[in-house]
Amino acid sequence: MARNVLTDETKYFLSNRVPGRNGWSLRKVLRVAFGRWPVEDCFRETKEELGLDHFECRGWRCIHRHLFVTILSQLFCARVRQKLSPNDDVLSGELLTMEQVRRAANVVVGSLGYPPRTREQLYRDELARQSYYARRNATASKSHRKTRRKRLAALGINPDKIKSVPPKNNS
Repeated sequence: MARNVLTDETKYFLSNRVPGRNGWSLRKVLRVAFGRWPVEDCFRETKEELGLDHFECRGWRCIHRHLFVTILSQLFCARVRQKLSPNDDVLSGELLTMEQVRRAANVVVGSLGYPPRTREQLYRDELARQSYYARRNATASKSHRKTRRKRLAALGINPDKIKSVPPKNNS
């Protein structure tokens, strides 16, 4: 069981693993329980940004083919994002989002038949749009983080003292 002190939301986890048996510790069970968020975020990204929810097919082969192409597209976008983001911190305004990578790829592919001058203008327009949203997202993240820290402080919780649950180093 876990309770969010800010929202008073309570989450319950049910596991068939018993801490202390077969190499399972409470730390490991908690990591698995709270590790669900990145998986959910991955599916949200593929549905919203890459069209996983835009298929109308009736056979398993078609569904698998569509899922394969969507996940491959996500891998491509993730690799581009990883390679081109100069900083991993969302507050810096330099971390690319999946939407930004997808939009940039759409502009590149969509402008292939245009003359060089038109292509350059489309690239500049998209770069200006991307820069604006990066600054806006960084400002919003700073504001949300500041508000969250104030709410934790009002509850008597020092955010700098909150422990994370990293995996234990067995070596």
